[in-house]
Amino acid sequence: MWIIENLGLIEYQKAYDYQEHLVKLKQAGEKNNFFLLLEHFPAFTRGKSAKDNNILDKDIPVISIERGGDLTFHCPGQLVGYIILDLKKEKLKVTEYIDKLQGLIIDSLGKLGLKAYKKPGIIGVWLEDKKIASIGIAIKKGITMHGFSINVNNSLERFKKINPCGIDANEISSLKEITGEDYSLEKIRELIVEEFQSKF
Repeated sequence: MWIIENLGLIEYQKAYDYQEHLVKLKQAGEKNNFFLLLEHFPAFTRGKSAKDNNILDKDIPVISIERGGDLTFHCPGQLVGYIILDLKKEKLKVTEYIDKLQGLIIDSLGKLGLKAYKKPGIIGVWLEDKKIASIGIAIKKGITMHGFSINVNNSLERFKKINPCGIDANEISSLKEITGEDYSLEKIRELIVEEFQSKF
């Protein structure tokens, strides 16, 4: 069974601590899985494979975490989804799980008539040759944490202080920048939850 929570706009560390709490519950035998949807106050984060030379502005504060992936930036207007589940009980391999997350985003945006897609061998989701969603997960004793972020109507300016996900910031975009439409986070969240319930 899934518990889906909308945490609203929340500090990165507070959301991280809550994820850690839920992971410990799962490791202790909690049967429910958790899907958290939220926005973050501005925060730069780096995953385990991040390279120092991808931090272009050495004065920015960067939070190091254990998820996979490189550097990214979170801010209001970006929809973030964190998933706490037991991969073994769900009978999912890591590659299958990541593929499901990419499919979740692609199929949700498809309901708006947007033809998002994934690139072979690269994790994330693209729209009109721009990356609009990132995926980074961690697995602790079989339990997942972290998840995905979708640039909806957020500012992209501070992405230029890093090479996000190891690529040039000019390759990063948002739904608003590409389509010219100001999609509400609530609408995108509703589509994600609806699609999530059919896939998981």
